[in-house]
Amino acid sequence: KQWYQRRVRGGMEDDGSLWHVEENDVHYPGQRFHLLQEKIVCERQSDYQAIKVFEHKKFGTVLTLDGCVQCSTYDEFLYQEMLTFLPLCSVAEPSNVLVIGGGDGGVVRELLKDIRVQRITLVDIDEEVLEVSKKFISSMGDSLNSNRVDIKICDASVYVQSCTDIFDVVILDLVDDGDEHSPMNFDIFGEKFYSRLKELIRHGGILADQTFSPYSNNTLLAEQVNLFRFAADKICYGFVPVPSFPNGNIGILFGQVLKDGATSDDYSLLSIPCHRISAEQAKEMNLKCYYDKFHESCCTLPLSFGDWFYSL
Repeated sequence: KQWYQRRVRGGMEDDGSLWHVEENDVHYPGQRFHLLQEKIVCERQSDYQAIKVFEHKKFGTVLTLDGCVQCSTYDEFLYQEMLTFLPLCSVAEPSNVLVIGGGDGGVVRELLKDIRVQRITLVDIDEEVLEVSKKFISSMGDSLNSNRVDIKICDASVYVQSCTDIFDVVILDLVDDGDEHSPMNFDIFGEKFYSRLKELIRHGGILADQTFSPYSNNTLLAEQVNLFRFAADKICYGFVPVPSFPNGNIGILFGQVLKDGATSDDYSLLSIPCHRISAEQAKEMNLKCYYDKFHESCCTLPLSFGDWFYSL
């Protein structure tokens, strides 16, 4: 693919070592991110994207889609837990949850840790991602075998238009929104998509999505926030460290859906969890990152970035 070839290169050094090289002139211009591939475990082309799994000395097993690092077994819990529990702990009763994307199973694994979640629907267009994760990254993929999970292999932009369920929480775990060459771009997941999500989320429910890290590309982040407002009326931003990602961190957008003309100007409320999980409880749930105090701290933003974000 032109898009894939433009974004990622592999380099062979004189000693025969093979590097995974990731670059993106839109998201992080003038930068390259290198990981030494100790062993390529799986490499295949699905109908939708290039899938690769390789071993790395520090980061363990690494999954890439179209050349972009999606997760590593060393630090994936940081991303998966925060994308899951920031929204879960912002609503009292998240019994019915929709996950769009997330075929690696990481978000589903985290949802299964919360006894309040009774039903999980996972929608992903690429069944091969699920199969690769089950086979090569079982610490995430095994969660997809749970009887609490209803898996739909289909186009999410089509699924939401015909869906009749109402959800307490919707989590978007898609790849690389905003790049004009990306299969997951703002034209596909745009105003119509987010407006429909609002109809599928109950009053007081929560929508969450991964987004750009602070200062990486504020133009695209502002565009994503504007789209997010078609679904969520009150929006918060969480700042999460993920060392295996190119900028070493990522953002989480999460917002509350208000209906029947209800409004709120108090953005700070989402930065304080309404369902609290203490450090002791988090350990009992086998959480390694999320607990109530970290929820609050990750939503405490750098001063200049916070002023900019909450002025949008």
